[in-house]
Order: sequence, then structure tokens, then C-alpha cells
Amino acid sequence: MVFRRTLLGLTALVALAAPALAQQSYLGASVGSFFPSSSALRDKLGDNWLSYGPTSVRIDSSRRQRVTSDWQAFSKSKDGNKVFMLSLSGGILYPLGDQMSTRPYAAARAGLGYIDYAINVTGGRESGKRFGPTGNVEVGVNIGERLNLHARYDLFPSYAGFNFSGFSIALQYGITRF
Repeated sequence: MVFRRTLLGLTALVALAAPALAQQSYLGASVGSFFPSSSALRDKLGDNWLSYGPTSVRIDSSRRQRVTSDWQAFSKSKDGNKVFMLSLSGGILYPLGDQMSTRPYAAARAGLGYIDYAINVTGGRESGKRFGPTGNVEVGVNIGERLNLHARYDLFPSYAGFNFSGFSIALQYGITRF
């Protein structure tokens, strides 16, 4: 229960801080799935981690490449095993078309990641709270002014024999402009 409250609080804090960091335009909601690359992590926590919560959404009609920033959080708890991962990154976004209402794009970013994990292993438990480098590549489409659908691969470091990298897909909707 404490883990979930901490996760919710940290996610809300990041969502509120994201406008200053990422220059986002909307506070909204996101729903998606994370698929860990590591078979060891999948064995302990499952193949598919449902994610949902607050997010920041910026839909930009620019037709030129630009510098962008992003944040993404994933968490999972199962059978006493817990993982929370947060990625704060910046990089380049490349528009892939000229259309006004539906705008596909690709992005590549690098930044700082945070991982909080506690995983049962043979003979004990591996746990830690770590900061390290992170990166991601993303392809997506902005639909209208508030809707974003994207797929991405997040690269995180390995700790205690677990690789925390993985693929995700998410749908985001901007609810209120700020």
C-alpha cells in the first residue's frame, strides 16, 4: 500500500512539474502497456504491465524537427515483487508528414532514469533505488489537438541481474490546458 501511495504521489508530482520541464500544454490521462525485454523480469512480474495515470500532453503543429522533452513512468507489483521506473529525457522530434489533423512523428531521446525495485530471488531478495542513464526511441501520431498514440522502446540499465528495458504502447488524452 505504501508503494502504491508513493507511486501515485511521485507520478502526480512529475505530472505537475512536467510543464516546466517539458513545456507541455495539457494535463491529461494516459493508458498503456509496458512489455519488459528481460525474461527474468517477465518471470517475476509478468509479460504485460498495464499502466495508467496522469500525464502531460503537448500536441504541436510544427512541421520542422525540434528539441523536445518527455517523461514516462512504469510500475508493477506481483507476488511480493515490486518495480517502479521513471524516465526523464530530452532529444529530437521529427515530424513525418504535413497533415494538420493527423501528424505522425518519430523521436529519439536520452536522459536520467530512476528505478526502485524489490524482487525475490533464490536465497533472498534483491532491492535498490538507483539513478542511471536512460534513452528511448518513439514513433507516434498526434490526432487533433489533444490525442496522442505512441509506441516506444525505453532503454534502462541492468541491476542485480535484471534488465529493466522494454517496449511500451500508450494512448494519451489532454484534458485541461495550462
